[in-house]
Amino acid sequence: MSLKGVMLVILGILLLCIGYLYLDYRQTGGYQRNSDGYYGYTFPADNGLKKVEDCKLANTEYPREAPVSKEWMEGCKKYFEIH
Repeated sequence: MSLKGVMLVILGILLLCIGYLYLDYRQTGGYQRNSDGYYGYTFPADNGLKKVEDCKLANTEYPREAPVSKEWMEGCKKYFEIH
């Protein structure tokens, strides 16, 4: 295999890795799965929210529950920045 072939294989592998990391970032927002930030990030998609102001619904719709954490709220807002 020539040097050009090796470089093309390396470039292909690099592009696959970058694509995987980008898709993972869009799915998780950069948060670790099962963390408050991750649950805040996935809340808008799971509940069909259309704007960032709707993130406050988590506190107002269920007043008997404990308020969401700051990290959760940041994750919810970050969803609208990325999408």
